[in-house]
Amino acid sequence: MQNETELDCQVTKENPFGCVELWAGNELAHRHVELVGLEGDLIAVPSDSKVGGDFYALFSCGADRAARIVLADSVGHGVAASLIAAQIHSLIHRFRGLRDSSQLLAALNDEVTLAGQPSGSPLRLTTVITATFDRDTGELNYAYAVHPRMILWRARERHWYPLGKGLDGPPIGFIAGEFYTQQSIRIEPGDILLIFSDGATDVFSLDGRFLGAEGFMELPTRP
Repeated sequence: MQNETELDCQVTKENPFGCVELWAGNELAHRHVELVGLEGDLIAVPSDSKVGGDFYALFSCGADRAARIVLADSVGHGVAASLIAAQIHSLIHRFRGLRDSSQLLAALNDEVTLAGQPSGSPLRLTTVITATFDRDTGELNYAYAVHPRMILWRARERHWYPLGKGLDGPPIGFIAGEFYTQQSIRIEPGDILLIFSDGATDVFSLDGRFLGAEGFMELPTRP
């Protein structure tokens, strides 16, 4: 999962939400990205391994009417985790026509869980955050599969807010038939959205203090 790939997915009767996709996996990256009505910076800092279970996928969808953002983290390290991540990415591409974020997670979960795995092997679990932004309305719909919550900087209030209270869906690959829910919020000019994996929160300071999600949210406000 080292190479960045761009796929042209045309809008058709069978795929009305057709997308153009930009994705990459466990690689060192820092680049500016522009999606439909959004722009931002993408930063990826892998661990010591050259392969792993993290990947991002960015979509420009619906003939440039919407954008989708996916960040996933498969349990484990090295080749085993990268294979799981590759499977999840392939399924995300297959189900790209599902505009509803919660339906996308449910489809991913059922496909991975029902595919089965060798007896005695560890569960192939993956945390996922997926969000879809509508350029015309400014609405952002999002859903979680146990992934760290996004953080929103509301420019008019000059305050950071965690997004997704109560969205506690299980990880992908745990139990088939699970339901996920989505929430929505309107993104306004000047707002900033932080989307990250637990690699940004599950760390310790030099004096041994655990950062965690709450500590991470406080970082932008510290002097």
